[in-house]
Amino acid sequence: MRAIELQGINNVRDLGGIPVDGDRVVKSGILYRGSALIGMTDLDKKMLFETLGVTCVIDLRTGWEREAKPDAQAEGVENLHIPFYDLEKVGIEYTESIAGTKAVGRDIACDPNHYYRDISNPLTAGQMRKALDEIFSRATQGQAVYQHCSGGKDRSGIMSLLVLTALGASRESILEDYLATNIARDQNYDKMFERFSRFTDGDAKRAHELVISHRANPQNLQAFYESVDERYGSMQAFMHDTLGMNDERCARIREKCTRPA
Repeated sequence: MRAIELQGINNVRDLGGIPVDGDRVVKSGILYRGSALIGMTDLDKKMLFETLGVTCVIDLRTGWEREAKPDAQAEGVENLHIPFYDLEKVGIEYTESIAGTKAVGRDIACDPNHYYRDISNPLTAGQMRKALDEIFSRATQGQAVYQHCSGGKDRSGIMSLLVLTALGASRESILEDYLATNIARDQNYDKMFERFSRFTDGDAKRAHELVISHRANPQNLQAFYESVDERYGSMQAFMHDTLGMNDERCARIREKCTRPA
């Protein structure tokens, strides 16, 4: 029900309606997640920026991804680049391919378990903090924000996890939202298969295995949670100390970004 149907962009959702602590839910119309805006049509642009009122887009992709497939722009809409991995901008780039695959330029097929563990590294965590600051500085003023990566699963998935954690959502609710990504991915199997085939020299069986293993799986978020515990002591400590989401700040954010159920 929270899915936003667009012509050239898939996996777009409103986080509104997700339950949080205190018999409340996330407000609708302020927090959106999805994929890159490279395929945006005129009707999509009207829907996203006029009907839904998105005033800020946060792009979590690397610089080279952004250059290769730039977001469509709209007058009066901010487009902020806050990459999780970017050698030039962040000082770290994810380059570890899963066994049995090759890199294609700077693009790779990762091992999801390793990727979700690595993404909690301190440099990327600094980018997470910047993105959270930008998102909540606007959302608390009632301004709609759209954050995305490439397909809207991994980096956008972790960003949504952090946003929802700050708002008081349970891990079960966060996982449910994360797994909803599989609807769009399964509808775009052929496109996924074509991409992964490039990493396997056309090995169809291996490409199919990669498509399946790169769905949104519960083990991915569990790997992230475990890595946070190992690096920072607990998710609470990570949110408070590393991301700046202390109890007082989260209470103010929840007051502005949630409503009674």
